[in-house]
Amino acid sequence: MAYTKVARTKESFKDKISSLNESTKDSIGYLIVNFENFSMEKYATADLIPELKKADETEIYDVLQNWINYNAKLSSSTIQVYFSHLRKYLHYFGIKLHDQDIKNELTFKHKIQEERYGLKLSDIQSILREMKYKNKVQYMCQLSSLMRIGEIIQLRKKHLILGQKNIIVKIPPTIAKFSKARTTFFSKEASKLLMSVLKELKDSDLVFGSSDNPKVSAYQNKVNSQSATKQVLRLAVKKTGLTGTYESTGRYLINTHSFRAYGITKLSRHDPNFAKIISGQRGYLLQYDRMDDEEKLELYQKFEVDLIIDNSEKLKLENEKQKEEITELQDKSNRISELEKKFVKLAIEHKDSMSVTKLFLTGEIGLNADEIKDLKKIVEEGRFDETLEQMKKECALAVERKVKRVLSNPDILKKIMQN
Repeated sequence: MAYTKVARTKESFKDKISSLNESTKDSIGYLIVNFENFSMEKYATADLIPELKKADETEIYDVLQNWINYNAKLSSSTIQVYFSHLRKYLHYFGIKLHDQDIKNELTFKHKIQEERYGLKLSDIQSILREMKYKNKVQYMCQLSSLMRIGEIIQLRKKHLILGQKNIIVKIPPTIAKFSKARTTFFSKEASKLLMSVLKELKDSDLVFGSSDNPKVSAYQNKVNSQSATKQVLRLAVKKTGLTGTYESTGRYLINTHSFRAYGITKLSRHDPNFAKIISGQRGYLLQYDRMDDEEKLELYQKFEVDLIIDNSEKLKLENEKQKEEITELQDKSNRISELEKKFVKLAIEHKDSMSVTKLFLTGEIGLNADEIKDLKKIVEEGRFDETLEQMKKECALAVERKVKRVLSNPDILKKIMQN
């Protein structure tokens, strides 16, 4: 079988990486353009590859160090990503770089880690007041769902499950980071405001994205939508005067990621693992992967009040939560009170606390597992003593003594259950 050797070129390299996702291919494309611009400026040729293939190792690393210095204005993390792409690009043409040589020969800019600005509720309220309705709803949805900006601007109506106060969001792998699908939620506050927007949309329509041109790639539409929403935020932030920047990079303190970070911070204070799974971060406990939507929503609603933006809505939700807790406590208190009466009555009638206890524990007089648990709690908290003192003294002492003995001694309890 004859084999025809195909020359390796920039075009054949692009064919080789064609199966990668759009964002990665785009990033590699930027790197190639960047390297060609560098080559033209420093060495008067856009294609430096043939010269590098003839050069010795020292010359190659000198060129690469010049390229690193040429890109000094880029962030250290961007340079690292670009260098990773460049290394693969050079390897494709037979120029191999070894880890130890890279470590010894090249000097990269150190990453400066400034303290991140923590977005405050008052900041969010001020910024949202300067936005149009749909933009305001978008950022409220991003905050309460902990979604990335690149995910929420690609969200379509068909990805939302309506019918409850909290809209359920099914993020497909095609738009999720790490290509892993996940479920998250919009707060009741955001869901309510979003409904008027959804009424005007078809199932296939983008909910928030502004670019959906079939003539360009999905990645380019994503870039266009991201640019538009970043501009909306920048104008709103400028109007509020919250235009501070980081000293090392010059980037704004408040950006599109700030809203997601706010939601993650609030939810993490209650349940860090749950915050990770609905935000799409790695490193959560596997047990959260086994929760169904109903269980996740129930957990989300427990902490939802911290993701509310409007003060009146926040107060309303807090009051509802407090009422639910009070009702639950009252129901439990009433149930225990009835149990106390039931036990004491039977103890007096039978004059034999041991047989009554056995009837309780075997369920022959209608006690379930929860009631048995409550009975133990009555004894442990001493409220059983107070109730019994109101009854005949001789019976009360006997019941108190024997019930405590039974409930505190596993051997006796086991013996009664077997009889």
